[in-house]
Order: sequence, then C-alpha cells, then structure tokens
Amino acid sequence: MSRERGGLVGRNEELAAVSVHLGKPVPIVVRGPRGAGKTALLEEVASECRDRGIRTLVVELTSSSPTSGDETWDLFGVQAVLRALRAGFTDIGGSRLATALAAVNQLCTPSAYESPATRARLLHQVQRLFDSFHGGTTAVVLLDDVDAVPATVVTTAWAALRAGCTVVVACDDETVALELTAYGDAAGHVVELGPLDEQYVRELIAVTTRQQPDPAVTPAIQAALGSLAGNPGAVLALCDLLIGQGRVTLVGGALCLADPDAPIALPAGHWLVQLAGRTHPFGLRLLALIADSERFGMDDLVVFADAVEGELDRCGHAVDEFTDLGALRCAPDGVLTLASPALGAAAVAAVGGNALRALHLAFARHLVARGRGPAHALLPLADHLAAGAVNGATGVSSDVGGLDAAALLEHAAHRVRPRNPTLAARWRRAALVHCSPTDHAPLLASLVRELTRIGRYDWLGEVVAEARGAHVEPAAEARGGHVETSADPTDTRDSRELAAAACLAALHTGIPSPASLRDAPTAPPRAAGAAALIEGRWFGANEPFRTAELAAALAPLGATYDPPAARQPLPGDGWFDPIGMFESVLGPAYGAPRHGPLALCRRIVDDYRRGQWDDALSAARTLSATYPAATPAREVARLLAAEICMCRDELELAENWLGEPDGRSAFPTLRSWVEMGLLGCRGQADATLAFGRRACAAAVRDAKAGDAAGLHLLIIRRAFMASTCGTGEDLAEIQEAAKACSSPSSDREPSPTELLVTAVAYNSFPAARAAAAALRTGGYRTELATAHLIAARTADDARPWLRAADEIAEQLGDTRLRRYIKSLARTRGVSLPRRTTNSRSSAEVETRIIQLIRQGMTNRQIAAVIRFSEKSVERHLTRLFAKTGCRSRLDLVAAYERGMLAGT
Repeated sequence: MSRERGGLVGRNEELAAVSVHLGKPVPIVVRGPRGAGKTALLEEVASECRDRGIRTLVVELTSSSPTSGDETWDLFGVQAVLRALRAGFTDIGGSRLATALAAVNQLCTPSAYESPATRARLLHQVQRLFDSFHGGTTAVVLLDDVDAVPATVVTTAWAALRAGCTVVVACDDETVALELTAYGDAAGHVVELGPLDEQYVRELIAVTTRQQPDPAVTPAIQAALGSLAGNPGAVLALCDLLIGQGRVTLVGGALCLADPDAPIALPAGHWLVQLAGRTHPFGLRLLALIADSERFGMDDLVVFADAVEGELDRCGHAVDEFTDLGALRCAPDGVLTLASPALGAAAVAAVGGNALRALHLAFARHLVARGRGPAHALLPLADHLAAGAVNGATGVSSDVGGLDAAALLEHAAHRVRPRNPTLAARWRRAALVHCSPTDHAPLLASLVRELTRIGRYDWLGEVVAEARGAHVEPAAEARGGHVETSADPTDTRDSRELAAAACLAALHTGIPSPASLRDAPTAPPRAAGAAALIEGRWFGANEPFRTAELAAALAPLGATYDPPAARQPLPGDGWFDPIGMFESVLGPAYGAPRHGPLALCRRIVDDYRRGQWDDALSAARTLSATYPAATPAREVARLLAAEICMCRDELELAENWLGEPDGRSAFPTLRSWVEMGLLGCRGQADATLAFGRRACAAAVRDAKAGDAAGLHLLIIRRAFMASTCGTGEDLAEIQEAAKACSSPSSDREPSPTELLVTAVAYNSFPAARAAAAALRTGGYRTELATAHLIAARTADDARPWLRAADEIAEQLGDTRLRRYIKSLARTRGVSLPRRTTNSRSSAEVETRIIQLIRQGMTNRQIAAVIRFSEKSVERHLTRLFAKTGCRSRLDLVAAYERGMLAGT
C-alpha cells in the first residue's frame, strides 16, 4: 500500500511510535505481514522527516537481494545504498559525500567479498559513507523491502547505526528484529503493524477510490478475505480486482458490490496465490479441493496423494507450510479449512472447473479402491461425486468403481436431509447426472419441489435448463423427431411443470427464462402462460402481476388461490410483496428466498418501514447493480431510494434514483408520492397541492381496480401538506380518499390512514393518539413520526410527542423532518434535546478534514470518507478559517504541516 494510493489510514499510533525516536541513533523495526502497510508507513516517516528538516535516505534492498539475479554477489546491499544516495545527491550531497561515494563504488566489486580482509575494508568504507551522509546533523536511514535479505539488512543497518543515524527497517523477519533491536547499549524498538479495524478498512476503501463505499461493501470484502481481512494490501488488491471486473460500481452516490452472493477471489497475482502455486506442484489443487469439499481432514491426505500421484510426505509438508502461512486452519479433529475464502476461490479459479471436477471424481475412485466404500465412507463419497457432477461432467468419466452413483447419492441425501436439507438437495441434484432415463422424470419432479420448498431458486433455474437441454431433446429424437405435445399426456404435464418451475426461478433470480421455454416445439400451449407472465409482464414491460395471475401460471406446481373476503389490512398495508403472493398461492410448499431480487425487494420495503434507511438504501443499490433489468422489484427499490435521499436533502441523488418516467410506471401511486415530495422540497406549494389533487384521484381509481400500492403514503402526504401550506379545503376530499385504504366492511375499525387524516382535518388529538398507537404496534417508524407530529399540534403537552418524533427523525437521518420538528417546537415553546450525528470531537474531525485536503480531495469526497454531509464539512472548514486566520485550503494544509494547528 503506497501513500499515493491509500494514504496512511489507521496507522497514526504506529507513526507516532516511530516519530518519537527520530534523531536518536537507535534501530526501529516496523514489523508486519506482507501487505500490512510497511512501505506506506515508511513513506509517511520520510515525508515527516522532510517536513522537519531531517536528512533522510530511503534504501530499497530488494533490488540487491539474491533473487534479483544481477547483484547476487553484493552481500551487504551496497549497490542499493549507492543508488539511493545518488538519487538524493542534489539535496544532501557535498564534496565529502562525493569522495566517500567514489571510494565505496570503487571497492564494491564481486572480488571484495572473496576474503574477510576485503569484506572488512568494504564495510569500513560503507560506515564512512554513512558518516559523510550524517554530516553532524540529524539523519534517518529507512530500509524497505528487506524480507528476503536478512543478512544484508543487519550489516547495512549496523554500519548506519555506528555512524549515528536513526535506522528504520521494514520487515517481517523475527531474527532481523532481534538482532537489530539488541544492537549496542541502546535497545531498539519494534513497532508491530496489526490488522486494521473495520472502520479503518472502510476508510481505506473510501480514500483509495475517493468514493463512499456502501455499508455492505466492507463486510463483504472482509468476509471474503477471512484471515486477511485487516490486511491493507489484500483489501486494495481485492478492490482493484472487483472494480476491474465491474462488480464494484458507483450506484446512488456510493460504491456498491454487485452480485454479493458470487464468490470473491484473490487476484491471481496475489503473493499468497502465487506462493501456493510455486511451493508445490499440487498446492493449488489441494487448496481448491479443500475449499470445494464439504469436509476435508488430515486423514484424506492419503487419498489425495493417490489422486494427484504425489508423495504423502510432500502433501503433509504442504499442509504444514500452508498452516504456518495462515492459509489453512486445522481443527482439533483434523478438519482442514481455508483461513481466507478468497484464497480458496482463487485456487478454484486457477485449477479450473473441469479439472476440479475430475479431481473430485479421481478422489472418489481412490476412496473406493482403498476399500472405503459406501458402508464406511458414504458421506465423503457423496460429497465428491456431487462435486464432480454438478452442471454435468463434460469430458469426464463419471464411473466410480462400478458403484450405482445415483442410488448412493439418493441414500446419502436421505441421511442428511433432516439436519441439512440444502446439502441433501445438492446431492439429489447430482443424482440426476447419474440416474437412468426411466428414473430421471420422477427424480426431476421431486427435486423441483424440494428446491422450491428450501428456497434455492438459483439451483432450480439451472436444473430446469439442464433438464430441457439434456433430457427433453434426446427424448424427442428417440420418438423419431415427432414433437406433438398432445400425443403423450405425461410429457405435456412434465413440460407444464418445467415451464412453471422456470417461471418461478426467473422471478426469484432476476434472470429471464430461456427462449427455449417460450419457443420450444415441445412446449404445450398452456406452458406458454408462465413464459408470458415473465417475458410480457415482469421483465422489460415492468408490469406487476396479481395473485390470481400468479396462481394460474404456477398451477402445474399445485398452486391454488382462494381470495379471502373483506380482509382488514394491517397498519401500513398496501405494499407490493411478491414473496407474500408466492406464500399465499404455494403455501407450505414454498420457501422464501434469502437472496435474489425478491428477497432484496422485501428487505428494502421492510427496512424503509422500520426506519432502517441506511440498510434500505444499501439493498436498493445492490438490487440495481446486480439486476439491471426493468422489473417491478427494481422500481420499488428506485422509488424508496429516491424518497430516502429526498428526505435527507440529497435532491440531486433523489432525482437520479427517480429517473425519467419511461412509459407507464409499475407503481404510479408510489411514484406520485415521491414526485409530490420533490415538488414540496422546491417550495412550489400551489403546484404541489394541485399535483397531489390529480395524483390522489388517479390513485383512488387504481385502488378500486386492485392496485393500492402506496395509496396510504400519498394520502398522508397530501393531508399533511394541505394542513401546513394549504387552505384546508381539500381535507374533506382527502378523508373520502382515505376510506379506499380499508376494506368496505361495515363493522371495521378505522385504518391508521383514516385516523391520521381525521386528526389533521379536525385537529383531533384522540385520533392522532389512536393512529400512533396502531402504528407503534406494527413497528412502522416512518408513518409513526407523522402521527407524533400531528398529535403534537393539538396535545396539551406537546413535549413527549415532539421528542418522540425528533428521535425517529434522528434515527432515519431525515433532515427535512427534523427542520419541521424544530420549527413546531419553537411554535409550541418546547425545547428539544441536543443530538449529535457523530461522537468524534470537533478537533478530531477537523484534523481528519485537513489530512484529506492534503490528498487533494474535494468537500464532497471528504464528506463521503468521514460519513458527514457536505454542509457539515463546509461548516467545519468555516470554523477552521475563523480560528486560524487562514484564507484558503492551501493555507490550512501549510499551517498543519508546520505544526501550527496542534489544538485543532
């Protein structure tokens, strides 16, 4: 990590530990693993030395190491010292130094190392060279990149220390640290670079990319890195790779990780990946097999050695070396796991899919050959057979010692299903590859239902595609090319089930169904209904379906739908919830997905309603980056993200999220709610009320037709704005519209929306209190804040209501709402508690702002890094200018570098 790339993030304490000893003739060893930021720390030390007028020499000894090839004879690394002195001669040179340089240059030849006498003469001249460099002033020698040359660094550092220089060495060699820190009478110092905390990893990403990372990016990168999570070099390498792959992109004002469920691998050029490939010819295959196996233990090394035709001792040594490096972890029971999942993913990518499947099958064959058959190794055999057969095993023989692989996998799946249904489904999926044609259809039908029940729709889509490509077409060929769907009722039913399953998978994975489902001649007319729902309604057309339509499309899977009569909606009802629709039509046979666009859509809506707006925005960015197709789920994400940004006074971002209307919106009422809010933000009161009147009339018509999504939000916003900036003439009409939010039952209770509108229309405190109670029970934070405000207008004691609303607004980060609350508090004579958005002191924040200005960042980029608003950054800068008398950002930086802002 260089200073130019990521700055010195999270190492201020270590820098201070080095700085306090500068100018003293003592050795300082900066220790840390590769990528810990040793070079960045030394560069910052060099910069500080220059600012303080300390003579500094930076020596990179790697170029003189035995691995460089040209200077393997230079055991003291003298050539590296000479290059460093020549490079800085114009700043530190003089006649004395020039003479010493010439003397050392003349002596430093291969022959100088041939005898002890000539080596001693050379070393004496090197010390005189450092004496000339020191020149009676404070001098510091920085030795970087010395891990491969411990003997060189000790000798060179010894000469510099004898000359009275401070020597700072960056290495990870414990022997070097012990030898150097024990030099002479003055003990040296060791500064350890440990892993960065999560907050610093996030800041490192922000400083490097000059963009605010989405809250989900840092945890995802850390989870992938595992044991390397706090390693700055690994973090930066992974960021570079993800950006190059297009998986980290700017969405909605922040860097977002697209497809977060896909594996994240270390770059192929990372030193740990390269070391694993160089150390042993089977090193990457071993790591890949461990990463791709359900369980791999020390006992399996015997079988692995046979499978790769290697020696068992060498395999054991490889495990020991990888464990020492921190790449592997060995549990007390001998189970091996990858300490860094990203390393495992990199090993899998390096080995390749076909080679890895072949390795799994070879492992299974050797298990059988060693007598560890189904009776003794059922689960390991199933694991390796499944890994060798997933998505087919093209070009790889799947024969395993004459075993009935399909029966074995089915038996193993039955054993593990009670405790691990996902693993059981994975093994049953592999059984499809090995089963006979007669067993294929019933196993496929059973697997489709099982995958639906456990919510693995990504596997469901792949299984359906494989089934149609590998099973239906050969069957058609066996019938002599006849593809009449009415000739075989079984095939017709199977085709309809496959089409419905493909529809289910497409909706849940965000991947449109393959054209074969729509155009294949084997598809019966009824099967086209599911494809039409996907292609004509969901993708591209951006038109949400209704529960009855979904039930019809999924009828081949046993879907039914009995619309209930006159339901009483829950508080905050009226949101589009496709997962709820699937649950109603498929019942217990349906498993809610944990990943994918529908899961993200539900998460966005739930997080918005519960007041967890940062999480909602994060999910909206992920959905937009991962699933770019125009769908109703994506539109819900865009609209709610626009609303959140608008409430936080980020109007430009809100406009970007909202976008231009492209045809009929999937949720016109929800869109009108956001557009009405944006009009109000621009201060166009009359236009806002007129727009709300038109939008509300259209929304009521849509609700009567069955589309009530967003109606309660639009009505509440219109009522609130009418009472604050209008004449109140629309309130009777709004009250009538609010009835559309509830069922027409005669004995029903008023909905929270009706109660809120009544409270606004009649200044009714009891109605506002009842609405707040209903909303509080449901946990709907956004509407609850509005209820508290309406109650505060008419309550005898407005203090508890305003404070409760202010607490919610602070949690949401809703700056517009907080402004209104403060205004109402002044009107009612209520004092609100002071709330700070960040616990850091002003001095810490201002120091960090100046440090980021030094790196050339704009106010917006600084705000992204420190997670403040741009206006807050401007306020801090104004305070700094007033306090210091500086007139520009450059003046501030100059004053900071001269140490004139110590109190900041």
